[in-house]
Amino acid sequence: MKKILLTLTLAFVFIGANAQCTPDLQYTIAGISPDTAVGLAPAYVGQSYNQNITIITTTDTVVDVLGSMVQVTIDSINLTNVTGLPLNFDYTCDPPSCGFPGGSIECAVLYSTIDPNASQVGVHNIIFETTAYASNVPFIGTMTQDDAIDYYYIEIIDNTTST
Repeated sequence: MKKILLTLTLAFVFIGANAQCTPDLQYTIAGISPDTAVGLAPAYVGQSYNQNITIITTTDTVVDVLGSMVQVTIDSINLTNVTGLPLNFDYTCDPPSCGFPGGSIECAVLYSTIDPNASQVGVHNIIFETTAYASNVPFIGTMTQDDAIDYYYIEIIDNTTST
């Protein structure tokens, strides 16, 4: 019994090791960090990859409703998919649902499940697909809006052949 418990504990630790993130509290402005000025860290052939992403969800925003700019409450923004990841890369969120409540500071992590190899060298454009849920929308009540954040990329570099 002790052997089974130890095996299950070790399996949980190794599976969870790639999937942990902690919001970086140096960021205080709503949005995604690192931002596009900094970008995502490069990945290197033969080395594991782990990129922490901090998500600060605002509590409200201004939207155009029937030709008028109105303030609405952000209930949550959900990360519904990440496409364009290199082969053997994945993502996870904290919270695990990838639902970020309005007014929260949460995180996600992009990671490699297997170290990148030479066939993956190059730039991989990443698209974060989201759905925002807003309430207190005049004349409508609640609304959803899908969005695609398509200006991030991961570059895989083979530093064993570079000069």
